[in-house]
Amino acid sequence: MRLKGKSGATAAVLAAMVGLGLCGSGCGEYYRPVATPIVQPGGDTQPTRHALVVSRNGPCLTGTPADCTPGTAVIIDVAGDDVAGVFTGVAGIGRDPVHAVAPTGTDYIVNEVDNSVTPLILGDVGTVPGVISLPAPTPADPGIVPAVPVFAASAQGNLFVAESGRNMVAVIGLSTNTLNAEIPVGTNPRALVATPDGTQLYSLNQGDNTVTVILPNNNTVFETIPLPAGAGPVWGAVSSDGTRVFVVNQADSTVSVINTITDMVVTTLAVGAGPNYIVYDPTLNRVYVTSPAGGSLSIIEDPTAVPPAVPTVTTVPLAGAPCNGTTPISVTALADGTRAYVADQAGNSVCILSTTSDTFIKRICLVQEPAVPGNPCPSSATPAFIASDSDSFRVYTANQYQTGPFAVSSICRGTTAPCLSSSAGVVTVTVTAAPFPFQVGQPVTISGVTSDASFNGVFGITSVAAASNQFTYVQNGLPDSTPAVPGAAATAAVLPFISLIQTANDTLVLNDNEATGNANLITPPLTIDAGGTPTFITMTP
Repeated sequence: MRLKGKSGATAAVLAAMVGLGLCGSGCGEYYRPVATPIVQPGGDTQPTRHALVVSRNGPCLTGTPADCTPGTAVIIDVAGDDVAGVFTGVAGIGRDPVHAVAPTGTDYIVNEVDNSVTPLILGDVGTVPGVISLPAPTPADPGIVPAVPVFAASAQGNLFVAESGRNMVAVIGLSTNTLNAEIPVGTNPRALVATPDGTQLYSLNQGDNTVTVILPNNNTVFETIPLPAGAGPVWGAVSSDGTRVFVVNQADSTVSVINTITDMVVTTLAVGAGPNYIVYDPTLNRVYVTSPAGGSLSIIEDPTAVPPAVPTVTTVPLAGAPCNGTTPISVTALADGTRAYVADQAGNSVCILSTTSDTFIKRICLVQEPAVPGNPCPSSATPAFIASDSDSFRVYTANQYQTGPFAVSSICRGTTAPCLSSSAGVVTVTVTAAPFPFQVGQPVTISGVTSDASFNGVFGITSVAAASNQFTYVQNGLPDSTPAVPGAAATAAVLPFISLIQTANDTLVLNDNEATGNANLITPPLTIDAGGTPTFITMTP
């Protein structure tokens, strides 16, 4: 064992990691959420209040860039609950984006299939200074092993990128946006954790069950920490005092606690089956771990305990009232310490934990509540991850549910038959295929209506006909009635979306439209088009 000098750890948290971890047989792949700061470019040192959602567009299964569509980044203004910007491949978002960080006024988006990192300057309308290329085969040198980047973290003025294909961590200078070095680590690095003071960086290596300790001041490997054989590390977090790193071992259903002074595992804690995600709560000094395979949330109290004291673990199932949950995919803790929110992927819902009783107290369906309380939520959300803002006012989920396009046979407005409502500005859409997935609150895209360009766009469903082949949405300022539009070229599709929860009363934030007083319509939840299938969401501190 070697000891290393440390500067004082700050009281900030550099959260956590993401990985597309694979465990043994019976465990699936899960996309992981990340929370990172987004700092205002220029001289303004105050953090802007934004959420950043990065999405892939279409399947990208072969690993060949030509088979993948460039991704999308959606910036949400937290203060205004609206979209501040949408950046697609035209703006430089690479193919299959899987992660991003924002150590300066520039976001860095990690593109797995493109073997690249895209800098995105938010304060300059999404300006892309220039894509940073990582090692990849070329026609001139087809033998180069591709980087396959999956995660990034910043420390000591550099951006570190886990290259799962090369068993390396790339070092990119933040001042120059250039690749300066590669550091050899263990097999298949999936995630990185930096201590709050930036003096240590931990690479979690899934392939050989190790953690590589890197010293960012000189980009050298200091130590390699063995984990139990078959552990399968996929994610980690760090305590706010920087003394402990927590490693989620998906394959053996444990969390390893590493002392960052001695770089030794001081304890290994059993949690729910197949854990995939961990978050450290600095307000209560506790850790939350989601276990999709086990259908549970594990709560680790006193995680920084000094031996012979040990942390304690309480594992709470989501099954039964009020959650009736099965697949907790991620969790976020409010900064005020009052509640934790768990995204249930298969349940299409969020379940709320009281931190005073450590019991679940409420379920929120992400599209609409069922007619009979306690019944399953409509299966049309599929949350991938969850995050909350630093003011504890909002919780956000990024939902992956989507459908292929349905042919539209007619569109009418106002009193024109066969409209569902006589209200001005209400648009009725009739589709021609079955089964129909439409639910109140879903965002749908209406496209290909050549006779009226105002129909093209994304709209929230306000009501659905009993036969489910018609739905309505509200568009203000339209005439009371117009002829039905032949729909030979028109389509409607349900989109992946972002949901907003207001924590004051733990309900979905509602759309503001003029139809709220109409008995035939229900004001739908406010949903934001994710621009593709979300791979993660980041939040400002």
